[in-house]
Parts: sequence; structure tokens; C-alpha cells
Amino acid sequence: MDDKRTLSEADVRAIAEQIERGITQRFQLNVGRGVLGFAWKVVLYALICLAAYGAGGGFKKFL
Repeated sequence: MDDKRTLSEADVRAIAEQIERGITQRFQLNVGRGVLGFAWKVVLYALICLAAYGAGGGFKKFL
């Protein structure tokens, strides 16, 4: 198992490109999850505020 293996410039570039693609994909997925998570929280908070406003008699003013 004393094989001496060497990588060519093309091999190194191909490996670096694959690593970069993987990192970019994971970053984009994580950002997408973060944005969707934030949007979901905003929707939930809006519904809770709307329910609290309605429960406090806020809609009677308009009817």
C-alpha cells in the first residue's frame, strides 16, 4: 500500500468545484428554510393579534 498517487490540476479543480457546489446548495437550502420559517412566524403572529383584537371587542366599532 505504498502507492504514490498524485492529483493533476484538473483533478484539484474538479474537487474544488464539487465542494463549492455542495456548500452553495446547503447555504441556499438553509437560507430558504430560514425565510420560510420567518414567514410562518409572521403569519402566526398576525393571526394571534387578529384573534386578540377581535376578542377584545375591536370589531364592534366597525359593525
